[in-house]
Amino acid sequence: MEVEVTGVSVPRLSRASATSFAKKCVAAIGRLRAAPFKATELTILLVHDEEMIQLNHSWRGRKKTTDVLTFEADESYAPPESEGRPLGDIVISVDQARRQAAEQRHSLPTEIRYLILHGIIHAYGYDHESDNGEMNDLEHKLRSKVGLE
Repeated sequence: MEVEVTGVSVPRLSRASATSFAKKCVAAIGRLRAAPFKATELTILLVHDEEMIQLNHSWRGRKKTTDVLTFEADESYAPPESEGRPLGDIVISVDQARRQAAEQRHSLPTEIRYLILHGIIHAYGYDHESDNGEMNDLEHKLRSKVGLE
């Protein structure tokens, strides 16, 4: 699986480390048989609040920042003979993550990892705003498997 991490730098979290963590999350989801398809690629973009506000307004109609936005890849992006398809794009506000890390009393790199995991679960089609707790249950199971608890 290919992972591309771009955008704002995060102190004490290299792009290689974020890439490795994202791959670890995808593998853990697969081991739990919670992945409805094999993911072939993922893009993670780290931004400041200003850009997140614009994206959140454009895509969700909300003129405020948010911690993570996930854009699932359309299954038509993979050719029929492909063994998988792209997972999608995850956008994380580093500024919002910094505030949340302070509230939760853990490091910014840890919060970014939480948001990467959360975004990946969304990219597989899970939605905590409309399900009956399945996404939250899955996320809690995965946290220990990827070293977040």
